[in-house]
Amino acid sequence: MEQTKNNVLPLGQLAVGLLADDDQSRLSTLARLEAEGAVTSLPDDVVRGLLACLGHTTKKIQRGAATVLIRFAPRQPEIVEALTHRLTDPDPRLRWTAAFTLSQLDLPRPSPQRVNVSSNQTQLPDTSTLLPVLIENLGHQESDLRWAAATAVLQIARHHAQDVAHAMIRLVRTGNAVQRRMALYCLRDLGQTDQEAQQAYLASLRDEDPMVRLGGLSCLGKLRLTGEAIRAALLRLLEYDPDLGVRRSAAMTCGQIGDTDTHIVEALQRTAQSDDSSLRKVSTGALRKLPADS
Repeated sequence: MEQTKNNVLPLGQLAVGLLADDDQSRLSTLARLEAEGAVTSLPDDVVRGLLACLGHTTKKIQRGAATVLIRFAPRQPEIVEALTHRLTDPDPRLRWTAAFTLSQLDLPRPSPQRVNVSSNQTQLPDTSTLLPVLIENLGHQESDLRWAAATAVLQIARHHAQDVAHAMIRLVRTGNAVQRRMALYCLRDLGQTDQEAQQAYLASLRDEDPMVRLGGLSCLGKLRLTGEAIRAALLRLLEYDPDLGVRRSAAMTCGQIGDTDTHIVEALQRTAQSDDSSLRKVSTGALRKLPADS
């Protein structure tokens, strides 16, 4: 059994600390493991303790366990196998933390791939295994879990951008309102501007949920997308959307894009005279952002 670098405490004994009843003992043990520099692999009982910590109710314990597992997983494929098994665990908290941990690793594309582990064959997870769990959490009621899931999606996209983009485009059309909005943010942050993505953005601008419409507008503004269909959608939202927040966002988006089309300019001039002071302010600011010759 491997020992810590000061040779005082056998590493295997740390498994007891990982399963302690009090949070402080678990956190201290996790800190000890994170600080280890000489250890190259973890004993089985320590791995089991770390996996148990992934399902803990305290997020700091979950994150600490994930950090240690991410560090050792590339050298211990059995960790990846154990995490993969937990993607179907009945506990949604454990499914989520396992998916988030796996998302930090370089996993294969959606096709069966195997690696040798001792004399056995172990199936590695792929993006098609992880994404459903992450998509589930993109619709979570807790905002920090939604954004953590979005971060994990973007992490996977570093190696599998096309797979992730296609999944997010599908989600814009099929997910619940929160998932639709989060999928738009993921597409935006991935810089997706192809025709399929633009069609998803346009569809979101007709969504019944104003928060989804706001998500679509954020994509147009950040990516500075323009065109006849986009211009028509912006005009409709700017002047006729029932939600004032959407109208304000549409005005801001016009300024971000910098489209000097006559119809856009005239619409902004009209909304700059709105009874709503916020819409007046945003519209005036958008007009100032347009090129001087507009």
